[in-house]
Amino acid sequence: MIRSQKKYTESQLHIAVIGAGISGLTIAHQCIKQGYRVSVYEKESSAGGKCMGHIINGKVHELTHRQIFAKNKYLLSLLKEIPTETGTCLDYIHSQKKVQFHWGKTNKTIQFQRSYFSTIEKWVDNAKSAYSMLYAKVSLNDIYWFKQRALLAKVDNSYIHIPISEYFQYRKRPQLANFLRPMLSAWIGATDDTATLSVLDLLRNKEGMLHPESPHGYSLGFSIPISQSVIEPWYQYLKTLGVKFHFNNEVASIINHEATPNHATIWLNNGDKLPADYFVLAIPAHIIQQKLSSQFGESLALHRVFSHGFQLHFNQLPQALNEKTVGIVIDSPWGLSYSITYPECQHNKNRLVCLSITATNMDTAIGCVYDKPLLLCSQTEVQVELLTQLMGNTQLLDDPGFVSFHIGPGATIVPRLDAEHSNYSDWHKGNTFTDEDGVLSCWVIQHSLAHPTYQNKMAIHSEEFDNLFFTGECIVDAEQTWRVPATLERTIETAILCHKRLTTCIENMSNTR
Repeated sequence: MIRSQKKYTESQLHIAVIGAGISGLTIAHQCIKQGYRVSVYEKESSAGGKCMGHIINGKVHELTHRQIFAKNKYLLSLLKEIPTETGTCLDYIHSQKKVQFHWGKTNKTIQFQRSYFSTIEKWVDNAKSAYSMLYAKVSLNDIYWFKQRALLAKVDNSYIHIPISEYFQYRKRPQLANFLRPMLSAWIGATDDTATLSVLDLLRNKEGMLHPESPHGYSLGFSIPISQSVIEPWYQYLKTLGVKFHFNNEVASIINHEATPNHATIWLNNGDKLPADYFVLAIPAHIIQQKLSSQFGESLALHRVFSHGFQLHFNQLPQALNEKTVGIVIDSPWGLSYSITYPECQHNKNRLVCLSITATNMDTAIGCVYDKPLLLCSQTEVQVELLTQLMGNTQLLDDPGFVSFHIGPGATIVPRLDAEHSNYSDWHKGNTFTDEDGVLSCWVIQHSLAHPTYQNKMAIHSEEFDNLFFTGECIVDAEQTWRVPATLERTIETAILCHKRLTTCIENMSNTR
């Protein structure tokens, strides 16, 4: 359905959103519904941020495959509000009814039921979970202790400032730690310093109320990559509602307002001053830290975790992938997770099968074949490592149905000299290695997970400026119901809470005038 673009007057309250990723789009969505005038400024040439992924000539190209949960009311309700040519973005969500723990070294897979549980089905699923830990040589005492700790009767916000390594006693229970570390790394990029409450949210994803319009399952996924299923229709929809997007515009500085010291003024790199009543910074926390005063850094504690997706395409399902759906490789040093998809699109006449593998801790974890991190491997070495860690061998590369291997968008290998090009000025650059042709090369990575630690206390509203608000995956707020980092659920819920605080601030300011 074609909508005419709404017109807004200069007298309406003007909100400037910095960043057009998932956080920025959510803030713009909420503010425009409220009747505010909204402008979005983005340093890249398109919307989406870390939410990248397309189908090109029938092949999936993704930054990472995505798993979401039926209990998150904010995400699923928001997707229903975004129209597409045939319905809403909620139509692109499907149930992942089989979720797996997989051991590449022994090629053992444990299937978990992820449709809605009866009491017996839930008991069976929990028994499988306990068996998977026993198979990984965790003692019965530690398994029982872990289950008690993971499923506490009551969980409160005090656990947000306790590291997961302390809560699950990694030093005292090394076999339990050996099981949990790779699983949590593959799932959400968790580190030893990840907040306990964040992990408990994740482990308890079957607890609590589920969204009434969710597909039939606890674990959900997107049927096509997120750029096409969410970002593009959302961007077009917001434009029809009157949101003004300004691409290739980066923040240069945030300073005190000349006339009002407790108000912020924002300048762009092109020398323009942003004309707005309120500002919402929906950009990575470490970038905000660079733009603000040193006081901001006292509340921000995070690790940069490098995680990226790789896709192998087949013109038919290999026998080795039969019965596989989505899962985690428990014994992978690179923290691998995987997903099998059968994308449907007008260019995909052969209905290509895609094995999407996401690797985590790419700069630190040592591979089992070449004894070095992913960022020191050539593209051929990466293929070998990924498949060896996932399957125990590289036979998939010899499968008659194998078509191609691709690095997901936002990462590539370039000659070392090319890495200094202005196109990569703000990308992470890996260490130098020699590629297959003898060229000194390096990885360049556009995005990393800004993973908050248990010490992180970054809040929604600036203590320094009345008109400055923050949103994103590093926010800690008492009203959050989903605190798992590096997830769409947390990002969208936090942005909605940010809008709520912004509206309250605006109302309070109006009442005092």
